[in-house]
Order: sequence, then structure tokens, then C-alpha cells
Amino acid sequence: MLGFDTKGGAGRFIQGASNCVGAGDGEFDAMKRSLPIALALSVLLALPVSAAAPEPARSLDLNRFMGRWYEILRTPNDRQKNCYAAYQVWSRKGPGRFAISQHCRKGSRSGPEEVVQTEARLLDHPSNAKFQAIFFGVLKKDYWVIDRAEDYSWMIATSADGRFPAVLARTPGLSAAKQAELKRRMAQLGLPTGQLQAVGA
Repeated sequence: MLGFDTKGGAGRFIQGASNCVGAGDGEFDAMKRSLPIALALSVLLALPVSAAAPEPARSLDLNRFMGRWYEILRTPNDRQKNCYAAYQVWSRKGPGRFAISQHCRKGSRSGPEEVVQTEARLLDHPSNAKFQAIFFGVLKKDYWVIDRAEDYSWMIATSADGRFPAVLARTPGLSAAKQAELKRRMAQLGLPTGQLQAVGA
């Protein structure tokens, strides 16, 4: 759900990391192994903000928002081709701050699981629906939760520019009818739906 452009900032980040004074080969190798996972799991933050997503339709109760969210529909990018059965787990770290554990199966839905730990901070207190994700302590990208179910069974989220919408749910899969309904809702909200892929169970 969270991500950034792999052809721009990520490439510069890798190059910069390799030149860090005092960074050992083992540390840099570990960083290189972790970075593609974070990119694959974080499509929603894939590009710098050039426009604006629709304003959130509902506010969030952050206590109810915490927990596990499975990816159901996503807008792909070049780093998602090898990521399957993705989900994320949110937990509180302190006032307005959150830990996000991102999980992805590599190669297939039964492939080895890889996990990346990221953080987020709240940007908009009235709605509680705008966040800034923080990768590796230095890379920061914004995303918004645009809509949600009354019972918090699903959510529609996107990068802050509105270009990478996705649907996540509390269960690994949603019915085809429900997915079609949520696609229509995304279109009503002004989000692009033409490239959405069904990736749930």
C-alpha cells in the first residue's frame, strides 16, 4: 500500500546509501535486500504529489483502524510484479504515530514471506485520515484513506496525488460483487479505476 517511484528517488537512495561513510558491506547489503520489498508493498506512495486526491469522505476512529488490512484491489507499478498476498498490520507507537508491518509473499501466494517495518505519522487531526509514511527513517510520502465501511471491514486508500488507489479489507478476499461495488464507489469519488487489479484471495 505504501511506496515511491523506483526510477527516481529509490535509485538515488540506493546510490546514496552505498556512499555512506561508515556503512559496512553487510549493512548496505541488508538495506538493498529490504528496499525492493518496501517498494513492492507500497504502491500507494509511488510518485511525488503533483495533484490532489479527493478529500476523505469519512473520518477515522484510529482505535478501530488499527490491526490487519489485506490488499484486495491495487494499482500496479513496476515493483509489484513479484508481490503476492500482501497485507499490513497497523499499531500505535504514541500520539499521532504508528508502526506498520508490511508482509508480502515473493514469487507466488505460497512463496516465502518477506516483511518490512515502516512508520507513519498523522497529518490531519480533524479527519484522522491523512498520513505520512516513513521508510528507513528518511524517505517520507503521504497517503490518504478516502473512504471506509461503517464497520471498518474495508477501506479505499490512495497516494496523496490520487494516482494509485487501492482497496484493503479485514479479510483476505471480497466477493466479485463487492469488488465491483467498491470500484464504482472509487469512480464516484473521482479516483482512477482503469488499472486496478484484483489481488485478494
